[in-house]
Amino acid sequence: IYGLETYGNWNIAETFMQNPYLKFNLFVNSAITGSEYISSDENNVVGNIVEFIPRLNLKSGIKAGYKDLLFSLQYSYLSEQFTDAENSQIPDDADNRNGVIGEIPAYGVMDFSTSFKINRFTIESGILNVLNSSYFTRRATGYPGPGIIPSDGRSFYLTIGVSI
Repeated sequence: IYGLETYGNWNIAETFMQNPYLKFNLFVNSAITGSEYISSDENNVVGNIVEFIPRLNLKSGIKAGYKDLLFSLQYSYLSEQFTDAENSQIPDDADNRNGVIGEIPAYGVMDFSTSFKINRFTIESGILNVLNSSYFTRRATGYPGPGIIPSDGRSFYLTIGVSI
């Protein structure tokens, strides 16, 4: 397994505006990873990609705000990955392993959040999976049954915090 991970965060407000109340950051975190089995006692494994290792894992976004009002928009992307060492393709419908083996397709998810502080109170809210993307991150071999475990659709949250 080999790779390169990078992280960058640029405070644009500080660079151009010199306003202590204004926040505007761009950020990116990426990992580019390669993997390959170079030896194995199992058949059909040597030369294959190691399971559950995507070639690209990318998270990027914007954080902005003024004083105690903050916003964040983040996009996450994972490239396709295999679920088994044999790098099995999705079997046909007659194969009893259907749903258990096969690659996990690439997917992207966008999340939005906001927060506001008033004295000792903090109100936070957000939308997860803003674009209501359909994807899955793993395949189950047992409970709740063989097959993919789908992601949650778009969801919302609201929290209120009190500092004591």
